[in-house]
Amino acid sequence: MDILSAIIYIILFLVLMIFVFSMGLLTPIIGKKDIISVLVIGFVVGLVGGVFFVSPIYQDIPYVAGSIQEVINGDNETIEVEVSPVFNQTKIVSELKQKEGVMSVSNKGVVLQTDPFSDERKAIIEEKIPYIDNNFNKFLVDKKGIMAINFTQGLDPNQAINTLKEWLMYSSEINVKYGLINMNINVKSYNVDEVTKYLNSENIVVKSVEGPVHNAINDTKNSMLDSNSIIFLSGIIGLIVALISIFLDKITATIRKFIIKIRNR
Repeated sequence: MDILSAIIYIILFLVLMIFVFSMGLLTPIIGKKDIISVLVIGFVVGLVGGVFFVSPIYQDIPYVAGSIQEVINGDNETIEVEVSPVFNQTKIVSELKQKEGVMSVSNKGVVLQTDPFSDERKAIIEEKIPYIDNNFNKFLVDKKGIMAINFTQGLDPNQAINTLKEWLMYSSEINVKYGLINMNINVKSYNVDEVTKYLNSENIVVKSVEGPVHNAINDTKNSMLDSNSIIFLSGIIGLIVALISIFLDKITATIRKFIIKIRNR
């Protein structure tokens, strides 16, 4: 939501509160017996304003926090993606590097989905992986059939997948169902959306986006109330506005007496 839309929504909510306030001022004319009706209307109007005007603005607060973080620091974000070996990786990397804001593209490692295996076979695989290729530096092996292996820069990921496929088949007769290449894309924060749209258009899976801006967005989301609570609070605001307008004369008189007492001291 842009700033102009947010301002319009705030103004419309204030107009609703003015309407509630005006109704409360009419209670001396319509009679005290209708006070309950005015309070109910105030609460309902507040709920309506919360649904249509307050909630949309509230939901955009995390992205406002992200934008502020972006303006203040202008830090880079890291987009982690999964690419199938059937994709033309050279073409993808080349096109990514031509995108505005892309600082670097690097291969992080590969993920293999295999047939399940036993605990004993898992121990053997973990023991032998470092010897299959010296470029394999970190790995995670799950007996359910998942292997995640990180490697040093410069190693062809397709070669790594083929090497692992052959070794698993010949050493353990474990079939590899499919392999995926993990890539990290370092992007300037204000170009993340553009790069993400490109990746989606190429049917490339975006696993995560990490960095100061997205951390600010997520932290803000985690600290916020849910939308239903905000809508309910908007109803309470409408109720309070109705109460204030109904008892405005008494409130004003009380304030005047208080001011007079302070002056007479």
